Amino acid sequence: MESGILFRWKWNTGQILELNEYHDVLIRAGAIQVAREDRNRILLKAKICDVSHCKVDGTFDTYVRFGKTVGPYQKDKEFKSQFTIFRNGAYSVPEQFIMPNLRGFPTFPDRELSNGEHWKLTAEESFDFGGPRILVTVDPNYTLLGESDWKYEGYSGRSQKIAFSYSLNFDAISSLGKQKDMLTLYKGNPIRIEGQAKGIIYFNSDKGVPEFKETQIKYKFVFPNGQSQEAQFTISGVYHYREGLDQKQKEKVQDQIIQDLIVEGESTKQEIEKANKFTVNQTEEGISFSLNSVLFDSNEAKLKPEAIETLNRISGILKKFPDREIRVSGHTDSVGKKDYNFRLSEDRARSVLQNLVDEQGIGEDRISFKGYGDQKPIDTNETESGKAKNRRVDILLVLD
Repeated sequence: MESGILFRWKWNTGQILELNEYHDVLIRAGAIQVAREDRNRILLKAKICDVSHCKVDGTFDTYVRFGKTVGPYQKDKEFKSQFTIFRNGAYSVPEQFIMPNLRGFPTFPDRELSNGEHWKLTAEESFDFGGPRILVTVDPNYTLLGESDWKYEGYSGRSQKIAFSYSLNFDAISSLGKQKDMLTLYKGNPIRIEGQAKGIIYFNSDKGVPEFKETQIKYKFVFPNGQSQEAQFTISGVYHYREGLDQKQKEKVQDQIIQDLIVEGESTKQEIEKANKFTVNQTEEGISFSLNSVLFDSNEAKLKPEAIETLNRISGILKKFPDREIRVSGHTDSVGKKDYNFRLSEDRARSVLQNLVDEQGIGEDRISFKGYGDQKPIDTNETESGKAKNRRVDILLVLD
């Protein structure tokens, strides 16, 4: 008789699980229809683990591009979270955190499972529309289909294939009662949500982590004014499992990058930065190359010729880390109108990204851009030297 499998999460303190999701999204509201493509990067760090659970630090980055198109994604939002994942897959998330939006999925029973076996365990979806957060309990139906191969966009593996499906129903009146101030309380929030989800998740029972998932979700949202909106998501997600880098390891990477940048006539980090009009710094997330604003004409986003030379040099380093994400961000000082500064910072970030993709051959699937205007200064805006430092474009090589 074939023995069953006891499914458990098996990661340990210091390990990282990274999920890269790709979403085809279609939104309908009356006669209006909007198509977009989303990319989510979810980074989970196991801070402390024991036999029953892991305390997890999570970073959830979202990216978007509108229309069924090609090209780079624009950085949209970032969320931080701290929560617990139990060995059976159940979650415990403190109330103050929005993410993760799908919790306790998949969760496994405390018994061995055999091919063809079914089970049902509670999970939860979290919705944030700007008003009170909506938490909805769902009851996924799971079926173990056995070991199977999977393949997606150059990634592949072989693990246990699990089918799932669930429905979702939320009614604010039923949940909260007929409150007179409900319309005020739920302004901007739906008062009813209906949903259906189904898909496949591949879980490596030996390593104790998921590897790949495919999901189709349909939602209908009804708002207090009677208007409704429908949303369809087709989602593919690839998981990457690795050891995290500690501070010393990140410093070692930075030192190696500095050595790789050295050419004849340059022997120090300061000489490299002076010659190439950029600085190299270690951040919490990785290594940042900050391009000085003198690489652009005043109030322009077009790169000067010397900027092209600088990017040639930086791209050589980026290509040595083909599996790492790259984020390009534009920044300004506080002089001038905020709207103008925001657009200029975004245009400059986009210009740098387009050069890295079109001229330097960096894959557009791992690079994104965002303009921040004057929101993230690195020095004071009260002095000319401080303002000059704040006018920059950062290229972040993500090591986490």
